[in-house]
Amino acid sequence: MNQVNLVRLFVAVPVPPGIKHAFASWIDQIKPHLSFRKWVHPGDLHITLQFLGDTPSGSVLRINQVLHEIMTVTSPLSLRVEPLGFFGRSTQPSVLWAGVGGDVEALRNLQKRVAEALTPLGFSIEDRNFHPHLTLARNYISKTSFDRNKLSTLTMLNSSPEDLLSWKSNEVMLYRSHLNKRPMYEAITFDDLKSE
Repeated sequence: MNQVNLVRLFVAVPVPPGIKHAFASWIDQIKPHLSFRKWVHPGDLHITLQFLGDTPSGSVLRINQVLHEIMTVTSPLSLRVEPLGFFGRSTQPSVLWAGVGGDVEALRNLQKRVAEALTPLGFSIEDRNFHPHLTLARNYISKTSFDRNKLSTLTMLNSSPEDLLSWKSNEVMLYRSHLNKRPMYEAITFDDLKSE
């Protein structure tokens, strides 16, 4: 009986190394003020477009071909980091995130095109609305209720030059999750697959 080799995948817009580096030191500064169980490794920062889940490894090349085709007809996006926000209950958030601004409408259209293009490959379009963000931490664990007003005092935008927090994006990447590694996400590039 053949074993199907499954890989855990998602599609995302990558974040440039300079912004990841800025987040690395900033996360160290804000960690003592916000009690979350798990903080994201700065190397794992990205803007998720679609979660694909456990996928047969034989599908990876076709998925990357679809993404490559989309990006050949997509104009670069101007994106920027925006202030902090959260998902979940206001007293005990499940996710802490940094917002994404700039060409958000074009980013929404890109996300929709990716989801629609992957539907014929067996991936479902998510019901929830797309809310572009950079996940920073998960699961608030303090015994005291979360103070949402604290977020405005911790904003990165107060101390960082604007150009450090903005970038031009012309990439959509397929990522593989390695649940026991840090950083845990590995980009699978189209060129890597072509050379195999």
